Amino acid sequence: MWRALGDLRGVQAVIEPTVGTGTFLRTAPGFLARSRWLCFDINADYLNQSRQVAQERGFQKVRVEQRNAFDISAELLSSLDPRRTLLAIGNPPWVTSSGQGGLAVQNLPSKSNGKFGLTGFDAMTGKANFDIAEAILLRLLEAVEGFHDVRLAFLLKRSVAMRLARRLLGSAVQLSFARIDAKAHFGAAVDAGLLVVRLNSGDGTPTSHVQVASKIDGPVIRRAGFRNDRFVEDLDGHSDSAHLEAAEPVPWRQGVKHDVAKILELTPIDERLVNGLGETVLVEPEILCPLYKGSDIANDRKPRRVFPLFQFDLSGPLIDLESRWPLLAEYLQQHKATFAARRSRIYKGKPSFSIFGVGAYTTAPWKVVVSGLYPTAKFRVVGPSPTGQPPLVDDTCYLLPYTDEENARAVADHLNSPGSQQLLHSLMDTGAKRPITKAVLARIEIPVRPVEPEAGPSVSRQLSLAN
Repeated sequence: MWRALGDLRGVQAVIEPTVGTGTFLRTAPGFLARSRWLCFDINADYLNQSRQVAQERGFQKVRVEQRNAFDISAELLSSLDPRRTLLAIGNPPWVTSSGQGGLAVQNLPSKSNGKFGLTGFDAMTGKANFDIAEAILLRLLEAVEGFHDVRLAFLLKRSVAMRLARRLLGSAVQLSFARIDAKAHFGAAVDAGLLVVRLNSGDGTPTSHVQVASKIDGPVIRRAGFRNDRFVEDLDGHSDSAHLEAAEPVPWRQGVKHDVAKILELTPIDERLVNGLGETVLVEPEILCPLYKGSDIANDRKPRRVFPLFQFDLSGPLIDLESRWPLLAEYLQQHKATFAARRSRIYKGKPSFSIFGVGAYTTAPWKVVVSGLYPTAKFRVVGPSPTGQPPLVDDTCYLLPYTDEENARAVADHLNSPGSQQLLHSLMDTGAKRPITKAVLARIEIPVRPVEPEAGPSVSRQLSLAN
């Protein structure tokens, strides 16, 4: 890692907000032992290990103390000369605020920033959830604002690194991100890497892009940055396809979210239905819709499961399940405890069997769909079952609803064309866990706007429309 930072001989001080067991103290170049080190952590055992490492390596001016990383401030750095180079390094926790809370850890930053002030459905679905590492870096950036030459080198999740990089474009004179094999090095199944930043308040020319490499010390494979005030993952690849960006974004819908696959996703086997527990299931056949999983869409497979669609909107209670579909109602009651154990906040305060990712668009007979989990965007058209039930996709997929097959196929052909594919590839991060997102899809021009069935009819009316 140290080689990626260039010449560090002019560094007067090194700050490490989360020193841990002293890995960077242990591996730092020998000449940095003469620099001042300010090392903090909230874990007393880690601090003892770090002090031992510093002593063994002969560091001359090391301050290792117990301190919350969110408490680092300009006042804490007031003894340093702001005219000299300052290096900040670290490997802060790769965990979100909800994950930190789940670990019963109390070192969370206050949420006074508007970034954290979300309410309603956004808050429940995770937009209010922030990354601990991102919060630490934002506090650090505030603390070093008055320094002439600041260098940052942090191991971060890629999503965090790129959000920070976006903030710093136009003010940093160097921005680069290099992927690492987080699974091999840290046992973490996340997309992560090394973010290197140089802030210079002198005569350095601000950079307009982030250099992205596939590995540390590897060649730059793409340049990310803003074009026409919109962020692009691959500026060079975007040049020839920018004209295909949408003037007015078209909203894509996400598939059905329920978090009880073993109960609601049913497999037809020998003229019977079997759930994920191996149980034979009896429910009313008219509410069974073909369900495409993300892997079905990506691999051009027929649906292998069906889904009992008993909810069509999010606005009210589930009406008269017992009288409308008594077999389904009995089946759901048998597994009520499984529904009650769902952990997501979106189900809190909702009826027992509520599902999400449903709306007026759910009953559309034709849909253009794509899986979000694959680096290659393959758009498919899916239609109704032989008995007329509308097709469904799971929540790893995105869709546009249509009432006729012709328009749906015209849109899919457009999205699968070389120009649209090039545009998509330039906008998405192909190495991310979910390369294709709503935000990326909304930037593509759609030649025929989607058409949703009228919202608001009763459940019985919706079923008759679907059949």
